[in-house]
Amino acid sequence: MNSLSIDDKLHLITRNCQEVLTEADLKALLSSDKPIQHYIGFEISGQVHLGTGIISMGKIADFLKAGIKCKIFLADFHTYLNNKLGGDWENIRWASENYFKQALIASLKCFDVDASQVEFISGKTLYEENPQHWETFMRVGKHVTLSRNLRSISIMGKKQGTDVDMATLFYPPLQVADIFTMNVNLAHAGIDQRKAHVVAREVAPKLGHATPVAIHQNLIAGLTPPEPGANDEETLKMSKSKPNSAIFVHDTPDEIRSKIKKAYGPPKEVEFNPLINWVKTLVFWGEEEGEFKISRPEKFGGNVVYTKFADVVVDYQAEKLYPLDLKNALADWLIDKLAPARAHFEIPQNKDALEKMKSLLALK
Repeated sequence: MNSLSIDDKLHLITRNCQEVLTEADLKALLSSDKPIQHYIGFEISGQVHLGTGIISMGKIADFLKAGIKCKIFLADFHTYLNNKLGGDWENIRWASENYFKQALIASLKCFDVDASQVEFISGKTLYEENPQHWETFMRVGKHVTLSRNLRSISIMGKKQGTDVDMATLFYPPLQVADIFTMNVNLAHAGIDQRKAHVVAREVAPKLGHATPVAIHQNLIAGLTPPEPGANDEETLKMSKSKPNSAIFVHDTPDEIRSKIKKAYGPPKEVEFNPLINWVKTLVFWGEEEGEFKISRPEKFGGNVVYTKFADVVVDYQAEKLYPLDLKNALADWLIDKLAPARAHFEIPQNKDALEKMKSLLALK
C-alpha cells in the first residue's frame, strides 16, 4: 500500500517534466480510486542514449514510487512504418527483444528498478491479443482530418510538408489507438510526441474512453553545437542518429570522457548549453536542490559541492565555474550512474547483442 500523500505523488510524477496535460486532470486521477495505468512507447531505431535510458527510465522509477503500474511498449509496428532498421521485420523484432529491451532493463538498474517491476509488451503481442485494436484504430481515424494527420507526422521525426507514403499516415492514429487498447490513463513521452497525445485526449470521449493525462518529460540536449537559427529545446535534443551528440547507456568510461571532453559548452553562456542542461535534467533531476560535486586542484578553486542548481548557473556565468570543471564532474557523475548498465552489457549474450545491433545500424 502506497502511503504517500497526493501532493507527494504529484511531485514525483511531474518533476523533471516539461508539461502536464493537465495538472487538474492528474490531481483528479490521483484523488480517484482508479488505478493509474502508464505507458511509454519506443521505436526500435538505434542505440539507447541518455534521453531514453536515463530520463525516460528515471521517470518510470518516479512513477513506480508513486504507486503507478508502468508499461513499456516496444513499438515494432511503428518502427516498420517509419522504415527504421531498413523496414526489415526480422531485424526489427530481433533488435526489439535482444538489444533494445535489454538496454532499457540495464537503464532501469541505474535506478535500482528490477525488470519485474514493469511490463514490457510488443506491438505484435498487443495486437494479436487484442484484435479489436484495429476497429479502434479505424474509429480514431474517423475523428482525425487528413490535414491534422499530416501535421502529426512530426511525431515520427518527419517535417510537415514532407512527401510521404500512405503507410506513414497510419502512424499517428495507430499510436493513439495503442493508448486506448492498453487502457492507458497516463501517457508518457517527450514533448515531440505531444501531437499524438493531444489527439488522444480530444478523441477519447468520442470513443467512450477516459481522457488520458499526458506527461512530457524534459528533453536532454545533444553534445554538438546548436544549428544556426535553432531556438527551442526540441531542435537541440540528443539524437541516436548522431553518435557524436549522444552518450549511450553502455558507453565505456573512456568513451564517456572523450565525448564530454569534445562537447559544446561555451564559457559563461547557459542558454542552449548542453553542460548546463545536463546538470539540470540529470544531476539535479529537474529540482532546484540536489548535490553536484566538482573536484579540482586548489589553484583552480578547489573542490566544491553545489546543493542548488541556481548556484551552478550563477558561478558558470561569473566564470567561477569553467567548462572543463563541468565536463570533468559530469563525466565522473555519468560513469558512476551508468555503472549498472555497463555491467548488464558485460553479460555475454547482451554484449553480443550490442555488437550485432551496431552491425545492423551500420547497414543503413
